[in-house]
Amino acid sequence: MSTVEFRYSKDGGENWSDWSQHDIGSTGDFVKRVIRRRLGRGRQWVFAFRITDNVRADCLAASMQLEQVDG
Repeated sequence: MSTVEFRYSKDGGENWSDWSQHDIGSTGDFVKRVIRRRLGRGRQWVFAFRITDNVRADCLAASMQLEQVDG
């Protein structure tokens, strides 16, 4: 199984979260999704992804659902 590693910055790339690993399935598993939740607040988001194995991996889409939090 291949793994995608993900990290993010909330301040335009000055500081980064730790890398977190997520399974992206086996070869031919075309419907596997990786979901991250509860990332917190930020103003200048930057996302970085890397694949751990020497395989072709295309990112066909990315989406984000935002919620306004009172307080």
